[in-house]
Amino acid sequence: MWPRIGSLPTYGVLYFLGTVAHFFVSRSTARRLGLRRRVWIAVSVCYFLGMFFGAKLLYDIRHGQADLAALFRKSHWDAGGLWGGLPAYFVLAGPPALLLSRRRRSALDLVALSTPVPWMFAKLACFTNGCCYGRACSLPWAVTYPEAARNAPAGVPLHPTQIYEMAVMIAMLAIFAALRRGRWRGTMLLWFVGVYGLARAGTDLLRGDADRYLHVGPVTLTQLICLAAATAALLLLIPCRPRQAADT
Repeated sequence: MWPRIGSLPTYGVLYFLGTVAHFFVSRSTARRLGLRRRVWIAVSVCYFLGMFFGAKLLYDIRHGQADLAALFRKSHWDAGGLWGGLPAYFVLAGPPALLLSRRRRSALDLVALSTPVPWMFAKLACFTNGCCYGRACSLPWAVTYPEAARNAPAGVPLHPTQIYEMAVMIAMLAIFAALRRGRWRGTMLLWFVGVYGLARAGTDLLRGDADRYLHVGPVTLTQLICLAAATAALLLLIPCRPRQAADT
């Protein structure tokens, strides 16, 4: 929709700004949680590595073209293609978060609490680029991409699935704010995976590029991973629920 900002690709600018946003969000969140500087710095570095190198490597693996050496070639990055940045970030950030702090539950919370705002930048990048586009629709909020769009079909009203995911992140921020007032410390990552996993599996039903994805029966590989992760997270939340105080 807006493919370039001057000579720079809008997608790359917004995607990078997301990593910068993560740096500031994780710093302020860590201070509120009483975590040391080394924890939020490590988590932010993991976000950068996961969203760039992790997502690029997973995209290559998914398309059967994994090549570690290609990650260091500019031409490979110019070709585009990122997938699985969030799970890569969670896998990378979990171990250092646990190892670098004695307040392990708060450190795991940091991994989740610092995610929604940067992820909105990433989805806004997708929206401007035309990737992750939705199915054709006639809704009043449908978006239509011009010929310059990189991936989305031009001139066709589409579901703004990228905006739907941004709305999920806004809802996630509200959920975090509500849980903060309770006794759910140490479970924010499980809440994020549970809520986002279900929501992503739902928004993917409206994706117009689903034919590019691997399918496992009636669902895409992405939906299957999201549903499996969400189910596991929600099951793990059951024994973590705060106990009601006994009536007196």
